Amino acid sequence: MQPQFQSSFIPKGPVATTGTATRVSQGADRSLLGTLAVLVFVISVVLSVGVFGYEKYLDSRINAMNGDLAAARATLKPEVITDISRLDQRLVATQVLLNKHIVLSPLFDYLENATLKGVRFTEFQYLTTEQGLTLNMRGEAKGYAAVSLQAQVFNKSPYMKQPIFSDLDLDDKGNVTFSFKVKLDPSIVSYKKLVNDVPAVTQVLVPVSQPVTTVATTTTDKTTQKQTAASTTASTTKKTSQ
Repeated sequence: MQPQFQSSFIPKGPVATTGTATRVSQGADRSLLGTLAVLVFVISVVLSVGVFGYEKYLDSRINAMNGDLAAARATLKPEVITDISRLDQRLVATQVLLNKHIVLSPLFDYLENATLKGVRFTEFQYLTTEQGLTLNMRGEAKGYAAVSLQAQVFNKSPYMKQPIFSDLDLDDKGNVTFSFKVKLDPSIVSYKKLVNDVPAVTQVLVPVSQPVTTVATTTTDKTTQKQTAASTTASTTKKTSQ
């Protein structure tokens, strides 16, 4: 049998097709990576330029504001600024003193109005402690019922906290003696609250023409009286001469 020879030298299609596709894919990947790299570079350059420009803008604004501040300082006199600062410090110190100032007249007014007729206080002691304001008093009452009623009045007061009646006893006259202790609300002795509670004084405008009319009438009356007295004196003189 004679040997068979392959007469075709054309390369197989699949082998040539696979190599070409691989080269095309690698070229496309390299092109995409290059595009991304260029895009990132351009964005970085734009951002750098933007940051640099914004920094220059801030520097120019700061310099402009410093110039305005220097100009404003030049227009102000140091003596005036010093006087204003001292005045502000004095006002602040005065406000602090007013807020801490204590006045006892509202407390006395309250005790005067809240004390019952059958009760009277003989000793008064006012203390300022770390716990607050404390009031200690001793008093007398006509009976235990009066002490009980007085305790009810103080318990309802918004200015008194934890009122305590103690050391109840009878004296030689049959009156009930007692001790009283209570914590006070700071508002009842606050000078600031007292000033704020003072009502505004209403100004009354008096017409100017009214006093003028009254004075004119009075002057006319006095003139008439003088004329009458002169006429009476003249008549008396004539009668006397006759």
